[in-house]
Amino acid sequence: MDTLIAIPVLFLMLLVQVTGVSRLPLVHGTADLVMLTLSAWGIHTKTNNAWIWAMIAGFMISFISAVPWLAIIPPYIIIALLAQLLHSRLWQSPILAMLLITIIGTFVVQLATMTILNFNDIQINFALAFEAIIIPSLVLNLILALPIFILIKDVSQWVYPAVENE
Repeated sequence: MDTLIAIPVLFLMLLVQVTGVSRLPLVHGTADLVMLTLSAWGIHTKTNNAWIWAMIAGFMISFISAVPWLAIIPPYIIIALLAQLLHSRLWQSPILAMLLITIIGTFVVQLATMTILNFNDIQINFALAFEAIIIPSLVLNLILALPIFILIKDVSQWVYPAVENE
């Protein structure tokens, strides 16, 4: 059931990311709603298939953007697996896990993107990119992490309703 819900949820987040959030950059950094959705889903779900969500999200982002798929899919899979790992370790503090995954995920995605673009002969000044892209993106992701966390928590409760004790 959750794999079927992945496509509309991720597509909706991708639409909001492309049409709204990307139009409001901080310096040159933008928020990554799809990465935040993957992080929140990995923290909330009771299944072990968040990596499927990561692959679907990676293909969607790769299709929409000019970034090669190697810069998107592997970092998203790492983020999804890290979210599931932290879900089992920090189960009493999911908000802390969400913020930690947001920080790590932003660095992983941005550094992977810059590395792949550098291998494709697009010269990037890492110090300038760190100041103008990575740090502003991290700030925006941290600001939007809690609203996405709450939204995905509601979606996961809808997909996996809790059994009430009698």
